[in-house]
Amino acid sequence: MTGYGSVVNAAKVKAGTSVVVLGTGGVGLNVIQGARISGAGKIIAVDINPLRLEMAKEYGATHAVLAEKSDKGLTEAAKVVKSMTNGRGADYAFECTAIPELGAAPLAMVRNAGMAVQVSGIEQEIVIDMNLFEWDKIYINPLYGKTRPQIDFPILQDLYAKGELILDKMVTRTYSLDDLPNAFADMHAGRNAKGVIVFNDIK
Repeated sequence: MTGYGSVVNAAKVKAGTSVVVLGTGGVGLNVIQGARISGAGKIIAVDINPLRLEMAKEYGATHAVLAEKSDKGLTEAAKVVKSMTNGRGADYAFECTAIPELGAAPLAMVRNAGMAVQVSGIEQEIVIDMNLFEWDKIYINPLYGKTRPQIDFPILQDLYAKGELILDKMVTRTYSLDDLPNAFADMHAGRNAKGVIVFNDIK
């Protein structure tokens, strides 16, 4: 709901627009799905993990940018994004990394009057170069995709039933409690869309 709702309820992404998603973990993949369902014309996934970028394409990303860990603020990745959007920047940029140092990064990737969305819940203090707001850019920080459970959950269920919202495939692997170290290792390596702990034989 966080990813999908940030696209549909908060940013209100329009059909035919361009979207960039920074970070393609579970939330980022659902931002990509929300953008695809909304009819975005170009969906650019940005990540430092090539495995995750391949996953992003399965969920609807049309383009992928492999960023470098050394790229502070993703300024170099932003140049690539701008080259993919006729030099303007994307209409919308969604930050899904939860890395405080990247809190301002979506502002560098949107066009004038574009919208940057802080999805991952960064709560630390960050410093922003106000030049990134030029000109007329909007930066929002929605909570849980501005969800309205009575309205949104039936919509998600309907999209899932129609095969438009991919959920089953998102559970890449399940783990027992005994296998918890491997679950964390896979999470840190970015091998799963979602890893799920299964509690068996608990009484």
